[in-house]
Amino acid sequence: RYLVLDSRIIDTTDNVELTVGVVDKEPANPLFKEDKPWEPRFDNPYSSVIYDDEEKIWKCWYSIFIRSGGRGDFPGEGLASEKRAWVKWREGRRGFGVCYATSKDGLKWTKPELGLIDYNGSKKNNIVIEYTHGVAVMKDPQEKDPKKRYKAIHPERSKSMVWFSADGIRWGKGINVGPIDRGDTNQSIFWDPATKKSVLITRGWGGAKTPGRYGRGGHRQKVRSESSDFLKWSKPEPAIVGLDLRMQIHDMLVAPHASAYIGLVGLFDIKASRQWCELAWSPDSKKWHRIQPGQPLIPNSRRMGDYDWGCIFASKPIIRKDGIILYYGANDGRFMAWRNGFFCLARLRADGFAGYEQIAGGSNKTGSLTTKPVIAITSTLQISADIAPSGFVKTTIIDKTGKQLAEGKL
Repeated sequence: RYLVLDSRIIDTTDNVELTVGVVDKEPANPLFKEDKPWEPRFDNPYSSVIYDDEEKIWKCWYSIFIRSGGRGDFPGEGLASEKRAWVKWREGRRGFGVCYATSKDGLKWTKPELGLIDYNGSKKNNIVIEYTHGVAVMKDPQEKDPKKRYKAIHPERSKSMVWFSADGIRWGKGINVGPIDRGDTNQSIFWDPATKKSVLITRGWGGAKTPGRYGRGGHRQKVRSESSDFLKWSKPEPAIVGLDLRMQIHDMLVAPHASAYIGLVGLFDIKASRQWCELAWSPDSKKWHRIQPGQPLIPNSRRMGDYDWGCIFASKPIIRKDGIILYYGANDGRFMAWRNGFFCLARLRADGFAGYEQIAGGSNKTGSLTTKPVIAITSTLQISADIAPSGFVKTTIIDKTGKQLAEGKL
């Protein structure tokens, strides 16, 4: 399978441009929200979501604030959401946790009472890890030790913690694996079949300093580290940096797909205090290329106050034969303000991340692209395309010399 967003396979183009796909947001959104006593604030709703083929259920681990200061030192605490915007906002005492939810259909989610971690004298909650905000979880199909099938990580500059679990619910004691990088963000952790290593994409800071409280260390960028055993991690190397200081890359969730790597880039507009999701690709997960910078893949709602008007924080894309599943956390208010948190879903058609689109329209206009020679060990070749009612796609197969071998039209 070759993706046309991968510039390595494109030879020439005429009257076409690469554009991001169009998502369909689930009409039932939001799928769940902060509605438990131990969920006073989602804040930035980071989530790790998988479909477990063994158990035939969807699983979600989401980071929340499990404590958010008392009414005395945190003015917004305890207020109705419509009143929070009118109080002076400041941070108070906080506590963090990772909660667990499941679903049979990916739409209706259950927050089970697990009986694992005490919250205000009761263990009737779905908290599985109590630690700093931004813990990421993965299920490793290559792991031979059943006690380490599930892995979790939170990188930091002083110390970085990892956890192992047999079921993703009961986790062993955290292990300090030393400094990696800043890490207080939406982490991306995945198994890379090409390198046979776990790859971590996390946040670093560097370059020119930006004004404001969170800009003293420079500006946000994503760094990459890898490990063969989830314990010893390589020195983080810069992977992708924003194009300017205002539109900073807050997070990037990554998944290998076909012969490339897909990145869902969280763009944080530090002036407007909002965030959305754009698209990038990489040939090796080390060097990244933005696709249509400024054009969201998962756009915010245009109506102020909607569940995803303020911020969008993508989960790692789940790529299936019948389509692409894009779970994401969302906020109804601005990044640096009181806001409610939600868990949401968007979809793309199969292989629909990006494609070439005709630039100049009209019945007498066409657009074309020619790939570089590609290897195809098969008796059948297929293309994926969206065709307007009045349009068509014509495909010609040629050899290295330019000789025509076959032709088809839709």
